[in-house]
Amino acid sequence: MEKSKIYQREFDYIFSKKAPCVRGASVTCAFIEGQIFLLAKTFLQGHSVQYKPRKYQELRQSLNILETNGKLSQKELKDIEKFLSERNKIVHGVFKGMTITEWEEQNKKVVNLGRPIIKNLDKKLYPSARP
Repeated sequence: MEKSKIYQREFDYIFSKKAPCVRGASVTCAFIEGQIFLLAKTFLQGHSVQYKPRKYQELRQSLNILETNGKLSQKELKDIEKFLSERNKIVHGVFKGMTITEWEEQNKKVVNLGRPIIKNLDKKLYPSARP
């Protein structure tokens, strides 16, 4: 499996100096969710199993598959759960009284938490790709 051009472009963006912003946080969140879904789908297809998760449950169902089959360690799962918790703060913070400064800092935190997760999942998805 090869990385698509858009995958590579957004991967590079996440690790650029421009990323710690609202777009960077959004791209980071979408990227991690996409990687988790693709990793679960690839694993199941390798066992001749079709994967069609219920709409709006792709992330949780994919994480469950990866956890159940030992494709993610407990530490990796803990890091992902922490990331998702911090991500939820930026999604809902605007409506819960966060100041602009607090929201911008939270976006930076999400990007910084997401970067190692993205690198790790990228290695699992593309083990033969060069760094």
